[in-house]
Amino acid sequence: MTKGPRVVLCTASVGHGHTQAAIAIGDAIRAAAPDADVRLVEAFDTASSWFIRGYRDAYLAAIARVPRLSGWMYHWSDNPPRRAKSARWLERAGLRRFVADEVLHNADLVVTTHFLCARLLSDLRIASNGHHLRAPLAVCVTDQHPHGIWLVPNADCILVASDAARHAAIEAGILPHRITVSGIPTAPAFGSFTDPAAVRRALNLPEDRPIALVCGGGLGLGAIEPSVAAMLARPSNAHIVVVCGHNPRLKSRIEQLALDRAPNAPTCDVLGFTKRMPEFMAAADLMIGKPGGLTTAEAVASGLPMILLKPLPGQEELNARNLIASGAAILPPNPIAAGNAVAELLADQAVLGKMRAAAEQTRRPNSAALAASAALSLISLPIQRDAKHERACVPHEHAV
Repeated sequence: MTKGPRVVLCTASVGHGHTQAAIAIGDAIRAAAPDADVRLVEAFDTASSWFIRGYRDAYLAAIARVPRLSGWMYHWSDNPPRRAKSARWLERAGLRRFVADEVLHNADLVVTTHFLCARLLSDLRIASNGHHLRAPLAVCVTDQHPHGIWLVPNADCILVASDAARHAAIEAGILPHRITVSGIPTAPAFGSFTDPAAVRRALNLPEDRPIALVCGGGLGLGAIEPSVAAMLARPSNAHIVVVCGHNPRLKSRIEQLALDRAPNAPTCDVLGFTKRMPEFMAAADLMIGKPGGLTTAEAVASGLPMILLKPLPGQEELNARNLIASGAAILPPNPIAAGNAVAELLADQAVLGKMRAAAEQTRRPNSAALAASAALSLISLPIQRDAKHERACVPHEHAV
């Protein structure tokens, strides 16, 4: 029987990054506390079907069809976060089995990597209806900017990506002692490979040609198709690896583009979802993709320069801004320009080298271990409380 702490990691499968961050933290907790009982709880596994359709599916449709509206909502709801009573009721109703899960209520520590779980768990920390969450709560922000929706008032620790993110959280009203700069948690395999040639051999990739990795995240989102079409329309000795994630329609279209490629155009491998992203990032010279929080954190951890595709308004814009400011990424004006920039950048080793150095300076290779250490410390160390002050700064959060 396990004698160590019972740790529950909570996430929600809107995209793939939140889950990957939770897995990375869980692995780091097991490494730091081998006797710990670590469990992953997916909030949407027990959610009502109407809630999934209205929350996750509607969100994905909105960012695809009306991204400007999504961006407006992102900025409108930031600092302080706005959360109507109706939204609170819908969240509790749709995820009632999640908030009542005995695994949560028997835990010694709860860590979440999704803001929806953070909101519900924050409410549970001060609940007075018999469902009070006794375990300390750590919230891990998986974007560069700690949007107000993450900054719940009853978390014992909020894990953020950078010193700039820490400052933003303080400005939003979170007390400094509750904030830890861990970086966005990534698996330690990212950045661990020291012999790219050996990795290429293991992946059956060419060793004597530059490799561009195209990635749309777990859902295969972003303007991947026109960008790849532009790459395949011009001569180049590069080899392209396109990872389409859980998007079979995109995979089929990219496979057709690869068949129709121009003479002397790059060769191309087209993949669906893969668990070998640490190796593909180690093998690549350059990554092209959307500026999602976790994917770009993994690229930075791998020292991989990036060409960013047009970011979604909101968190992706802020992610892109930080990456460009660091020197690790560029943002062409449109997907075709991004595709055309691949050959130009791969041919300019001086610029590529500067971008790689910038990525390596920015990376936090021990991000998951830092997050795990901060979270585990909540079990044994007393946490100072000033919930009255934080609720005054975040006025839309109230007790259940």
